Amino acid sequence: MFVEIDGERRPCTARGQGKGAVVGDDVTVDGEVVTGFAARRSELVRVDALGDRPHVIAANVDVMFIVCAVEPPLREGLIDRYLVAAHAARIAPVIVFNKTDLWLDDDPEDEEDFRERLSPYPPLGVPVIYTSAQENKGLAAVRKALKGRLGIFVGHSGVGKTSLLNALVPGLGHKTQELSEQSGRGRHTTTHTELFRVPGGGEVIDSPGIRAFGLWAIPPDQVRHHFVEFAKFAGQCRFMDCIHDREPGCAIKDAVEREVISPFRYEAYLRIKDSLGDDLP
Repeated sequence: MFVEIDGERRPCTARGQGKGAVVGDDVTVDGEVVTGFAARRSELVRVDALGDRPHVIAANVDVMFIVCAVEPPLREGLIDRYLVAAHAARIAPVIVFNKTDLWLDDDPEDEEDFRERLSPYPPLGVPVIYTSAQENKGLAAVRKALKGRLGIFVGHSGVGKTSLLNALVPGLGHKTQELSEQSGRGRHTTTHTELFRVPGGGEVIDSPGIRAFGLWAIPPDQVRHHFVEFAKFAGQCRFMDCIHDREPGCAIKDAVEREVISPFRYEAYLRIKDSLGDDLP
């Protein structure tokens, strides 16, 4: 691992409690050995590759930039899972829709479709920033959201997280790769998690792209607490332990029918709730 000491990035090994340190931690160092880390204000956690243990991706994150794009295809389900993880960790979420230079032949209907699909999120307090790393568009808004904070780029493989990082940190020169023309899937450019300082203020962590995000330690009956639009209806259901699924007299289902709550978000809630039996050990 690398540790910044007196403004210089140095390679270090970890021993004892220091082996649990992750990107974003404030660590204690003895010579070139990480021996421990300070209490964390936040942890971004997912299920590990085997599906039975927690994997702490980063610590002390203030803002999560959920990066999506024209291609690979937009997946609202992945966004919704990230929002649950962010809420559980008390991390502020921001959606960054990248590669706007790839609107289909500058077709206004194409752009309108993507904006409509992302329209449920701003009313929840989740900003949506439209960017093009290639054309240097929208980056000022990303810098503003990042200033004075520690952020992390997360998202599907191939959405352009590394390209955004290169645009935000001139001269960084991180290698980027084209989407596979055969599969349409993004290739992994970033293979490990790393922190960078952004000119003008703030720091950002670049994380490897993923194709799925397994939530950790959130029981199915607790998912409802991480859908922020449900909060205003707390206590209004007929049953106090209502999980807003098949119960009669459910205030959430009534709000969905009246379109006070987005039907798409409600469907996302049901999918996540029903899937967590597979995510948890």
